[in-house]
Order: sequence, then C-alpha cells, then structure tokens
Amino acid sequence: MNIKEYIASGILEQYVLGNLSSGEEREVLTNATQYPEIRAELNAIETALEQYTMSNAVTPPPGLKDGILKKIDDISSVRPKRENEEKPGKSGGGLAKLLAWLPYILLPLLLVSAIWGYFGYKDNKNNEKVSRELGQELTDCRVERKRLQDKIEFYRTAIQFVNNENTRTVAMNGNKKLVGASTTIHTNLASKITYFAVNKLPKPPKNMQYQLWAIVDNTPVNMGVFDIPADPIAVDYIPNAQAYAISLEERGGAAEPNDVRVFGSVEF
Repeated sequence: MNIKEYIASGILEQYVLGNLSSGEEREVLTNATQYPEIRAELNAIETALEQYTMSNAVTPPPGLKDGILKKIDDISSVRPKRENEEKPGKSGGGLAKLLAWLPYILLPLLLVSAIWGYFGYKDNKNNEKVSRELGQELTDCRVERKRLQDKIEFYRTAIQFVNNENTRTVAMNGNKKLVGASTTIHTNLASKITYFAVNKLPKPPKNMQYQLWAIVDNTPVNMGVFDIPADPIAVDYIPNAQAYAISLEERGGAAEPNDVRVFGSVEF
C-alpha cells in the first residue's frame, strides 16, 4: 500500500465525519491497526474535529430548563372540572379518573418532546454545518500541504542542480546605478538548462521592466523581460555566453540594452 496516497485520498476525513459505508469503515480501522502512520493521521483528524466541535458548541438559551419545568407545573396544577365526574367508590371510577387526567399528563410530555425535538433538529443542522466547514478546512489544509510539499521538492531539485558538477554559477551584481542589487545565473552545460534567481533587486519604476541578456562575443542576446520572481525561473540556455547583464527598459523590452544595471562575467 502507498500510505501517502491513501492518506491524501481523503478517506480518513470521510471516516471521521461518518460518511463511509460499514465496509469502508472496517477497511480504515484495519489499515489504522496495521500502519502506525495511518493511525497517527486518523488520531490527528479526530482531535482536530473534537477541538473544532467544542469551540463551536451551541449553548442552550439561559433559563430553558426552568421554563420547561414551570410550564409543566402550570399545566399539572389545573384540576379538570367535569359535570358528570364519577363519585368515589363507584365502579370504574379509577379508570374514569385516569382517563380524565390523561390529557393533562400527556400535554407536558408532548411539550418537552417538541422542545427537545426542536433543539435536536438545530443540533443536527449545526453538526451538518460543522462537518461541512471542518471538511472544507481539512481540504484546504491538504491543498496547502501539497503546495508546500511541491515547493520543498522544487528546492530539493534546485539544490541538486546547483551542486551538479556540470553546473556553472555566475554571480551578477548591481553597478553604480543599482548598488546592492544581486542576481545569479545557474547554467548546466550537459543538460543545457539555465535557471535565473533574484537575490536582491528593487521593484522597477512604473511602466518599466527588467530585461535579461547574455553576452556572446561582445554581442547581447535577448533572454527576455521579467517581473521579479520569488523563486528561481527557467530561462533560455545560451551556449558560449561570456557574461550576463540586466537592463532597465520600457515595459515590453528592447531590441538591445539601453540602461544596464546589473552585470556578471563567466569565470572559465
């Protein structure tokens, strides 16, 4: 079994929310017994559900209990008055009294039952809402976790790329017009893949854009305009580049660099 795929499938959340068939529930319990990772994840989901439910619990209105008891006392204190009421000692009088009092005995019970049913209905609706909200939160957490896992995997691959023996690193620094600016080119001669990373680069003025260049035999080769990326980005591989530069151009770029701000030479 691929435990990571099983956990990511969402079946554990459905189990906790009670949305599985009996067969599926038995499968989850069996897997949780066999695999500690699944049991740990299941415990974490159950704990999250319990904490969420407790934090969103519905408290009955103040005085509800006293109000119900008062209604029962008020109704029970009313003595039925009947013109043809049986006299004591007459045959069948006990049954007649019971029948006479029966509506007054049942009415408080019906009242309590109706109130209980109403709040039971509200609780069920609230539980359904809590289940939906918790399900959505768990889904959001899984999406965020997947995004972070993808980012971690990206950086792991990037580190391997940078440390590869065929990868050449070119440090690019700002000139007098852009003191403190720093970017890096990583280009692999074997795979012919190039990555560009911004370490420190101020946001360009409005309607302006940075443009990346490779210098081959003193001739600039356009590598494209860019907005400042948060992560390294793949750019064109330019063979035999002796240097790289960044110029500040009008938005959309230029055919040749007009205002170079960052420059770095390739060390052979």
